[in-house]
Amino acid sequence: MIVRRYVVKDMPEAVVSIRKELGKDAVILSTKKIRVRKWLGLRWQTRIEVTAAAGSDVPLAQQVAAERRSPSTGDLAEESGDGTSELRSPDSTAFAVSMRQAVAAYQGVGTKRELRDVQTSPDLSMVLQELATLKGLLAERREQESMATGARERTLEASLQSYLEQEGIERTQAERWVQAMRKAHPDADSFAEAVPLLASAIISELANLSQPCPIRKESRTVAFIGPTGVGKTTTIAKIAALHVLAGQRRVGLLTTDTFRIAAVQQLQTYAEILNVPLAVADGEDELPAALAELAACDLILIDTAGRNFRKQGTIESTQRLLRTMEPDEAMLVLSLTSKASDCRRIAELCKPLAVNKLVFTKLDETQSVGVIPSLVAMLGAPVAYVTTGQNVPDDIDIVSIEQLLARWQGGE
Repeated sequence: MIVRRYVVKDMPEAVVSIRKELGKDAVILSTKKIRVRKWLGLRWQTRIEVTAAAGSDVPLAQQVAAERRSPSTGDLAEESGDGTSELRSPDSTAFAVSMRQAVAAYQGVGTKRELRDVQTSPDLSMVLQELATLKGLLAERREQESMATGARERTLEASLQSYLEQEGIERTQAERWVQAMRKAHPDADSFAEAVPLLASAIISELANLSQPCPIRKESRTVAFIGPTGVGKTTTIAKIAALHVLAGQRRVGLLTTDTFRIAAVQQLQTYAEILNVPLAVADGEDELPAALAELAACDLILIDTAGRNFRKQGTIESTQRLLRTMEPDEAMLVLSLTSKASDCRRIAELCKPLAVNKLVFTKLDETQSVGVIPSLVAMLGAPVAYVTTGQNVPDDIDIVSIEQLLARWQGGE
C-alpha cells in the first residue's frame, strides 16, 4: 500500500495530484482543514490536508473498485467526461458528491448547478476572500514602495539642486543639469553617488567647451577685460612670463588703464623684470600708435582699465576700444571670490563685447567652482586660465572643467 499526504488549497488540486502520483484507483482516506504560516510567518492561511492511498491492500479497495464497475452506485461513483471514474472517499456519500463537484469544476465539465455549488462552497469562498485580501495588501505595499521611491528621488533631486545653487549655479540651470543626470542615471539613490554623476552630466553637456583653451599660437593681439580688482594686470604678467620663459614668441605689453593710480607703473615693473616692451594708450584714439610701437612683437597682451560694467557707458566705451584694436581674442577676467550672481550679471552685460574666452582668478581663495561651468554654458566660451595666487609666474594653471569639478568629490 502506498500512502500520500497532500496539503492543497482546494479539492480539485488534490484530485489532480492524487491521480498523477497514485493513479485513478487511489482512495481518499481522510480530509481535514489545517492552518499554515505564510509570508515569513506573518500570516496564517487555511489549507486542506488530504490523505490518499493506492494498492491492492488498501482497505475497501476491492469494494471501491466494485462500486465503480457497478451501474447501481451512480450516487457514489460517476464517470467523468473523459471516461475515467471519479475518486471517492469511503467516509460518506456527501463527501463523494463533493468530490464529483470538485473534479467537475476543475475539468470544466458538469452541469451549471454543480459549478454554482462549487463556487458557493464555504471553502472556496474563504479562499477567494483570502486571495482578495492578499491582493489588496500587495497593491497597498506596491503603492507605499512607489511613494517612498518617489519621495527619495524628490529629496535627492532637491538636495542636488540646492548644492548646485550654493556652488553658484543659477536655479533653472541647476534644475536642468539635475534632470539630465537623473535621466542618464535613474538608479542613483544617494547624494555621494549622484554628485560625480552630476559632474559627468555637466561635462557631457558642455562637450568641447569643457576643455581648457589658452591663447592660440596664431593669435597676435589678446585683450583682457573685466571689473575692478579681479587681478587682470597680475594675470597678464603671469601669461607674459610663461611665453617669455618658453622663448618661442616675442611678447609686448600694452595698457589702456590710465585711470587707476600706479596702474601703468605696476605693469612697467613687470615689463622691466621680463625685459619686454610696454606701450601706453590713453583712449582708443592713441591705440593705433601704441600698437605700432609693438610691431616687432609676436604676441601683444592688452590690459584694459577695470571699470564698473553695470554702467552702460562702460560697456559702450569698452566696445569702442575693442572695435579699434580688433584683438584676435578677447578674454573676460572674473574673480571666484565675487558673488556668483554678480559674475553672471557681468557676463550677461559683456555679451555685446564678443568675449570668446574666460579667465578666473583667486581659485585658491574659494571652494566653490560651480560658477565656472555655469558661465561657460551661458557665454559659450571655454576657460583659458585659472590663477591660484599672487606669485608670478607660478600661480596660474590650464585646467579642464572636469579637473575643476573634481573638488565636488573632495579633490583639489
